[in-house]
Amino acid sequence: MSDARKARDTPLRHAARGPEGGDESARHHRAALPVDRSVLWTPSRDPGDPGGPARSGPYELFLVRSALRQLDAHSQADSRESRFGFLLGHLFRCPESGVHYSVVDRVLATDEPMSEDAPDPYLLRAWADSQAAFREHGGVLVGWYHTHYLLGLMLSEGDREMNERYFGQPWQCCLLVVPDAARPMAAVFRPSADQGDAEDELAPFRELLAVEDVPSSGPIPTAVRWKNYVPDRDVEPEPSGVEAPTAETPAIVAEERPHEAYASSMTLVLPDNRAERMYPRLPVRRRSIIWFFAIVAVAIGGYVGGMQIFRSGGPSAPVVSIPVEQPPQVPEEVQRFLDASTDLEEAMLRYEERRQDFDLGRIGCEMLAGGYAAADDAFIAMAGSYARLGAAADETLDAEYDRLVEEMNGLNQHFDASGCPRPE
Repeated sequence: MSDARKARDTPLRHAARGPEGGDESARHHRAALPVDRSVLWTPSRDPGDPGGPARSGPYELFLVRSALRQLDAHSQADSRESRFGFLLGHLFRCPESGVHYSVVDRVLATDEPMSEDAPDPYLLRAWADSQAAFREHGGVLVGWYHTHYLLGLMLSEGDREMNERYFGQPWQCCLLVVPDAARPMAAVFRPSADQGDAEDELAPFRELLAVEDVPSSGPIPTAVRWKNYVPDRDVEPEPSGVEAPTAETPAIVAEERPHEAYASSMTLVLPDNRAERMYPRLPVRRRSIIWFFAIVAVAIGGYVGGMQIFRSGGPSAPVVSIPVEQPPQVPEEVQRFLDASTDLEEAMLRYEERRQDFDLGRIGCEMLAGGYAAADDAFIAMAGSYARLGAAADETLDAEYDRLVEEMNGLNQHFDASGCPRPE
């Protein structure tokens, strides 16, 4: 690698090519594609989605079952804060088919929670603390993962920035996990084939098992618990307390460099000089000239504005007050009912938005239950205000109450059909 390239590199970009960094490309091993002992997991789609089958990108992605266990254990930690970590593995090329693929075989979990607003310093600090484990592993940085509680399976702006800045290689990935006990979900995002931007569409992956873990018949034990991915084989949850096997990764035949099409050609603006490159400083003389013209422009504008004010002087026309007809007063109890009805409609509308996301597998039970609880509280408040109408009730208010009750019944039916536990 040239000195100029090293100057533009960062530790995370450097790690995508292995502990030693190498030259322009990462080290690849030659090994047969282990499809026969893997389960293909594909994101489930809405039946009306015209997007077609999910795409895997230029590299097939394998996650060994022991790594999935580690990821699940860290994601299910009893905390509302965003957890994150790194995915280590190796790169391969099948000598028979020529297919390139990456295998995640170790998870480096971090102890520090991450801020969604500014994840950059957390990633860099955690990676600096993980150097000993990374060198011991001897592979490459395949990607990173973190949990989402409020955003569900949607990439935040910070996620996209981190993917573009540090995880843009074709063999890398970003994995989001929604740790919902009733409906756990996850999403694998891969860089696009022609640029480093992370795709917004969920990508498939393969769960890789050791040879001895593949039964001769019957369902295959799996560590995947995510409800929004479907397998291509019959599977069953693996029994608890399973020890990690030692032969999950493919048997290496030889090492080689990848084809030039997969070589890294991405540059990076380092954080310490990013502002200088985006907003270069002007020479002192040019800045002085700009300030001079700015002062002259302000002076001319002030002169013109003052002359207009001076010329428009003189006695002003008298102000004539025009009486405005006031609307009839609404009784206080009726106004309370109308306000409560509006609050309920807004709460049901927010639930409807969450219902659509839930049905498409974007959010879990926790967020759906939160929307239901808000609508239920608003309904109780509306029903109480209606009961206090007394003699102020009329046919219009009665019809409005009946309409809201009917819509709330439909909302209750959907929530009951979702299988999510009712909020306490």
